[in-house]
Amino acid sequence: MKRFAVILLCLAMASTLFAGGKAEKFPTKQINIVVGASAGGTSDTVTRFLGKEIESALGVPVVVANKPGGSSAVAVEYMAAQAPDGYNLMYMPVENAMVKALGFTQIEPKVLSYFARAMTLPATVTVNANAPWKTLADLLKDAKANPGKFTVGNSGTGSIWHFAAVGIEQAAGVKFNHVPFDGGAAAATAVMGGHVDIATVAPGEVKAGVESGKLKVLAIVDNERSSLYPDVPCFKELGLAVEILGWGCFAAPQNTPQDVLKILEDAFAKAIQAKGFQDLCKTYGLTPAYLNAADAQAFANSQAEWYQKAVPSMNLR
Repeated sequence: MKRFAVILLCLAMASTLFAGGKAEKFPTKQINIVVGASAGGTSDTVTRFLGKEIESALGVPVVVANKPGGSSAVAVEYMAAQAPDGYNLMYMPVENAMVKALGFTQIEPKVLSYFARAMTLPATVTVNANAPWKTLADLLKDAKANPGKFTVGNSGTGSIWHFAAVGIEQAAGVKFNHVPFDGGAAAATAVMGGHVDIATVAPGEVKAGVESGKLKVLAIVDNERSSLYPDVPCFKELGLAVEILGWGCFAAPQNTPQDVLKILEDAFAKAIQAKGFQDLCKTYGLTPAYLNAADAQAFANSQAEWYQKAVPSMNLR
């Protein structure tokens, strides 16, 4: 009888230890999402909107923090050093596929855990409303006659919008003076203030300036017109072949547990495909382009391979 009681006691202790060691269901505390650009731009707007949706879906606070610098390299290196527990995430712009090729960091998509792609977006060619150019042809004519005279603001040296401006140079045979900013919104503000002549940034980043009558969009750097500016011609219509698109994904540090990534993947999938986010995309001239974890990872990896070959020819270093 005594021996039986000892066995029961051991079983009870084992059961208690097992229950105590069982992982709590994710998430149980605040989730942090880092954005590698300044506040007010497309990356920031998309992340803050989806952050609110994830907050409601998972029932924990979601806090967005901006860490601009190095075309997202500062934020990427920060993220790679965080604990792989699902509580530290990052909005991954196309620049994450470029920064290794640019020599800003050795971190690339394959050493992170992507779990969703949200959208894609084109660049605009935007100028001050008082600029003398009525069309892109007017601007390019002046640029050809005055190599290096006109300044073009972008979202950082080596950023996708810097890449877009260089693509325009190569396609049109012109030369600009490139000026980096900590995000597309800052570049748009500089054009409004007359500090730079042109901005090659996202449709939504110039929206406020266009609506206030301080900016005008001359062209969309894409094969299709923007839903935000339906009267503005795209590059394909104008006979220019420049296909450089921005995109936005979400990722976690490498080795984040698969069950945690699955919870995040499901929550973001619902938020990205919901009407609210679709409406946001229309408002800011974005193209909804959801991809699940496996496809988003494969897409980002393939983009990194492409930029590894393309960047040297663009002289962006």
